[in-house]
Amino acid sequence: MIQNSAPSAGTSFGILTLATPNDYLKAIGMALSARVSNPGIPIAVACSPKVAPLVEKYFDHVVEEKKGLRGFVHKMYLDEYSPFEETFFFDSDVLLFKSVMPYVEKWRQYPYAACGKYQSTGKSTFGMDRAEMLRKTGKERLVVIDGAGHAYFRKPDCAVVFEAARDVTARHKEFMGDIQFADEDVMDVVMTQLDIPPMPFGDFFSRHVSARPGTMKMDATTATCDFIYQDTGLPMSPCMMHFAANEAPLPYHLQLHKLFRKFGVSAPGLWRGALGDFYEGAIHVPLHLLKKRLLART
Repeated sequence: MIQNSAPSAGTSFGILTLATPNDYLKAIGMALSARVSNPGIPIAVACSPKVAPLVEKYFDHVVEEKKGLRGFVHKMYLDEYSPFEETFFFDSDVLLFKSVMPYVEKWRQYPYAACGKYQSTGKSTFGMDRAEMLRKTGKERLVVIDGAGHAYFRKPDCAVVFEAARDVTARHKEFMGDIQFADEDVMDVVMTQLDIPPMPFGDFFSRHVSARPGTMKMDATTATCDFIYQDTGLPMSPCMMHFAANEAPLPYHLQLHKLFRKFGVSAPGLWRGALGDFYEGAIHVPLHLLKKRLLART
């Protein structure tokens, strides 16, 4: 039985995620990992009325998502979805291993914050031409938060950020050209326009591929995650891990299974989801990319 923390009147900080019919089990897993690593912090979820009954007992707040929006566009309305004055948003495919409060203390000087870096060339994962975007914005370097899976924001000051993001979204083809919509591309542009710097990755952010092979020690039920970082050869104990693009489906779903068992959550179909993620990430997407390359040569 999940014991939800009971937010007191005037609660000013909390964690938010989104849940869809396809990923609500992942959203529950994110929430359970937060219960372990961030006890007492209220957690909210934004979802459709169809999903709400599936997730409501695992969250302190259930917020109905806006009708008529699809996919990543919901992230342009996180300020309206959050019931908190200060919010840490995490994608559903994130697991937490440490308290987020030290990062809140550092990041709250900005109305919106996410880990990233500066770049001035190349294209984003979804095809945004960074050099062209710099010409449009008149800036010298572009904030890049590709695959962040997280964001901190503070009301009411974050309103200008999200209003700008919704404006860019409404004029997406004008800003980006004929490419697929991606919330990261939009926030790259907005943070650049508003001179909001990206936060250092430090020990906050990680991916499963961040670890040197054979060094990963991870157990979300005890808020444990330690490995040797590929880039530096140094030990790392991250606050969060983002399993983006169906990355490491079997290790990830093992963690979900352990969390669900710890909290007594019934999750039929969990391992079917793992196999689906494995097929999508290891077979379907690589074959699709290979097909595109072969067609480009003909």
